[in-house]
Amino acid sequence: MAYQSLRLEYLQIPPVSRAYTTACVLTTAAVQLELITPFQLYFNPELIFKHFQIWRLITNFLFFGPVGFNFLFNMIFLYRYCRMLEEGSFRGRTADFVFMFLFGGFLMTQSDRMSKSKELLTQVLQLDTYIFSWKMYFPISLVE
Repeated sequence: MAYQSLRLEYLQIPPVSRAYTTACVLTTAAVQLELITPFQLYFNPELIFKHFQIWRLITNFLFFGPVGFNFLFNMIFLYRYCRMLEEGSFRGRTADFVFMFLFGGFLMTQSDRMSKSKELLTQVLQLDTYIFSWKMYFPISLVE
């Protein structure tokens, strides 16, 4: 009985938010179980263009660090604001929501490439992008 209600709740999540959140959890679980390492996921232009490891264009947005309190809060924020955006401002416009994801990812990747810092800021920028977008569509709502 509990399995059915959990399954129904999972299937009620809008498709893009569901796919992205699931991919983030599965990627982090794979790293936690040592099936893959974070070094196979990070953005490295040399490995992408010279060794054709094109998965790095996507996987750097899927790993949020080791499982812990920080990961839990990142997933809650990601799930909540992506779902609210997709059900609110982007209702019936899934392609526009996917384009916002891709365009935001492109801008974050370019800003990371141009920075001299070796720290990857994609996770912070990613969550900030969704919260900022949500706040622009719902200006009188409080960010919790």
